[in-house]
Amino acid sequence: MPRINSYLSVSKLTVVLQYRQISYLPTEYGAQITSKQTDILIEYLERNPNLELDFSNNYGYMEYHPFAVTPSVFSSWGLSQEFDIKPEVCAPGGSILSAFPVNIGTYTINSGTSLAAPYMTGVAALYFEMFGKAKSPEQLKTAFMNYAVPLENRDRLLASVLHQGAGLIDAFNTMIATSFVYPPKINLNDTVHFNGYHKLTVYNGGRREMKYILSHLPAPSVDGYNKTLSSKFNELEFFTRQHAKVQFDDDQIIVPPRSSVEISINFAPPNELPKDGHWFYSGWVVITPLDEKMLAMTVPYAGLADDAKSLPLFQTPEFPKLADLTDNFITNDDAIKSFSFNISIKLLIDQPSVHLYLATPTQMIFTEILDANQEFLGWVKEFSGIKIVKNPIEKSNNIVSWNGIIYDLNDTGTLASNGEYFIRIKALKSFGASNNEEDYESWISPKFRVERPAFAI
Repeated sequence: MPRINSYLSVSKLTVVLQYRQISYLPTEYGAQITSKQTDILIEYLERNPNLELDFSNNYGYMEYHPFAVTPSVFSSWGLSQEFDIKPEVCAPGGSILSAFPVNIGTYTINSGTSLAAPYMTGVAALYFEMFGKAKSPEQLKTAFMNYAVPLENRDRLLASVLHQGAGLIDAFNTMIATSFVYPPKINLNDTVHFNGYHKLTVYNGGRREMKYILSHLPAPSVDGYNKTLSSKFNELEFFTRQHAKVQFDDDQIIVPPRSSVEISINFAPPNELPKDGHWFYSGWVVITPLDEKMLAMTVPYAGLADDAKSLPLFQTPEFPKLADLTDNFITNDDAIKSFSFNISIKLLIDQPSVHLYLATPTQMIFTEILDANQEFLGWVKEFSGIKIVKNPIEKSNNIVSWNGIIYDLNDTGTLASNGEYFIRIKALKSFGASNNEEDYESWISPKFRVERPAFAI
């Protein structure tokens, strides 16, 4: 940066270019150039001190972003709690130029669902305008998923269905399509609840007979959890050599005009994936017309090559953790911590809290209070919504605080007396039965002490 600073004293300076020691432009906005471009520019300036740079609206070249048309790293991953394919389709939502309140800029570049959702709304409105409101939401979703385009990820591997669903929505191809396939996705569940036999219905809405070829497009399998289950990771592990086996009763079908034909498919999960992970496999069934002028359709599938009950709910060993009012973590090796439940000058309550990161969705989660012998006493009532980690760069820190009151099934609260206690977090595993204690994953805090001053009791 010293050489750049030497130019900042130039009286005619009106624009400052930011540069970094990286080879691509980050997702920030303004006048930015890469480190290589900076070296070229500085060399030019040194040879030509009277050089003028033009920042007008005229430009001759725009650099292609290396991560363009790939799923965003902040985009949510599936599957859902019921092992349903989510997300179902992708829409443009990264670095989008869009309208903004006039008093703070009129236009801006932003990323997220706030940009993708209006895009999808517009495409849906266009679809209903073209085909009429008689179309159901399910028909709309089917059309969008049938003609979505599977994307590659930043490693130039085919992105998992868990990250992109059917793929990037293609509004134009959806509008001109005359063939459709239903259902638009196939859920294979885990190995215990595996359902490998499925049927698809291919509909030809055209005026002539159509012939289709059936094929399989596998995506790399992905380990949904890194080895430490820490929140501090940016990449998931991919495995490209193993994927599901897909068998069709017939790899070609003929569908008369305005008619449909049912096809049968048998899936088998990959059986040679590494044993030290929780591997999700996915891909697409591809239905390609022999007429090259017609468009291919795809149906995504996904499953877990493991027992869903083995999926970790908590991001151990880092979390959950017991903390005090200043968020200092307490371990079993520390001296027993006392809590007074008094309010500090900074309006902080001296009460125990649990920092909880959920790695897997759960249908039921409880916070329980145990006595000094770890016998159950009751529940913590004030338990706000729980977030889960939805993508590899997100931290879903949830803080569960105990106000010193123990609740029973009748919602009767009792003030905990001075003494020693534990907090237990208990969450129901995937496909678990709520009345079976073995179907819960539990964590018990270090022992702590309730020690209210005499006047507070």
